[in-house]
Amino acid sequence: MSVRRRLAGTVAVVATAASTVLALLPGTAGATPQSTASNPLSISATPAQRGPLLPGGATKNFTFTITNHSSAAVAMNGELHGRAHGALPLANGDVKLSMQAVHAPATTAVFGSQDGEFIGAFYPTGGHWGSTFKIPAHASYTWKVNVAATKAFPINDDRLGIIVGATADNSRVEVSRATNFHIGPFSLHNGGPLVTKVTGGTSLTPQKPLTLIASFTNRTGLPLARKVHPWIGQAAPSRSTLSGVTLAYDMWNGKKWVTVGEYSSALPALPAHLADGATVNDKIRVRIVGWDNKAHTGLIQLQVAYDGFNGMVVKNVRATN
Repeated sequence: MSVRRRLAGTVAVVATAASTVLALLPGTAGATPQSTASNPLSISATPAQRGPLLPGGATKNFTFTITNHSSAAVAMNGELHGRAHGALPLANGDVKLSMQAVHAPATTAVFGSQDGEFIGAFYPTGGHWGSTFKIPAHASYTWKVNVAATKAFPINDDRLGIIVGATADNSRVEVSRATNFHIGPFSLHNGGPLVTKVTGGTSLTPQKPLTLIASFTNRTGLPLARKVHPWIGQAAPSRSTLSGVTLAYDMWNGKKWVTVGEYSSALPALPAHLADGATVNDKIRVRIVGWDNKAHTGLIQLQVAYDGFNGMVVKNVRATN
C-alpha cells in the first residue's frame, strides 16, 4: 500500500482548509465567501501586521470576525490550519499560535503539526475540540490571532499561510479566510523547491532487476535548515496498473548493495546544511520478489518523495513475469 493511501484519511478533517491555503499561497489575501440564504455566516479579517515574521523574532497578529446574518442563533465549530510555502515541511515547534477573544466568549485554541502542515481548532474555554460557539442572530464574534515563527522554523520556506474558518449545520455551512506572512528578511531569496528526479530503466522481470538513480537537488535558495528524509515505494494498484506484485529495494553504498525498506525507512537522509545547488544521488536496485497475478505483463508505478509527499515523482515501469 502506498504512503499516500495509508495517510490520506488523516488529513481529511482539514481538506477544506488545506485547499484554501494551497490556493492562496503565495498571495496575500483570500476571497471570502459571503453569506447566502443557505449560508448565514460570513467571515472577514484585518491585514496582518506589517513586516515579515523572523524566526525567533516578534509575534505578528491579525483579527477576524465571523457574523451570523440569520434571524436564528447558529452553533459553529472553529477551525485552524497552517501551511508553509517552500520545500521543507513544518514540524511541532516551528510555529506558535494563540488566540484572544476580542468580542466573543473566552476562547481556547489548539494548534499542532500533522503531515508537514498544521491543523487546529478554537472553542469556548472549558470545552474541547469540537465544542461549538453559539452566535446569536444578527451578531458577530471577533478574535485576535497571534502568530510567531520560532528559531526552529525552516528558513528555506518563505511564507506561512494561516487560515481560520468555521463550519455549522453539520458542516453544510462553511466559511474561511487566509492570512499570509512573509518569513525571514526580504533580502533572502528563499522559497524554492527541493527538486526530485528519477532516471534509469523502465522494465523489470523477476530475473532482471531494475536500476534507478534518485536525485535530490537543493534549489531552495539557502542551505537546508534540517535533515530531509527521502523514500521509495510502490504506488497502490489502480485499474491501469498491476496488483499482487511484491517489490524489494537495495541501495548501493559505494561498495555493495544493501537492502532497504519501503517508504519512510527507505533512503538515507539528506544532510542538514546541504548547500543550495547541491545534489545527492541515490543508486537504487528494484527487484520483483512476488508475483500473485494472472497477467503476464503490466504497469507498476514507483513513487519517490521526501518527508511525506513532498517533491513526489512517479516512475512508470513495465513488469513482465
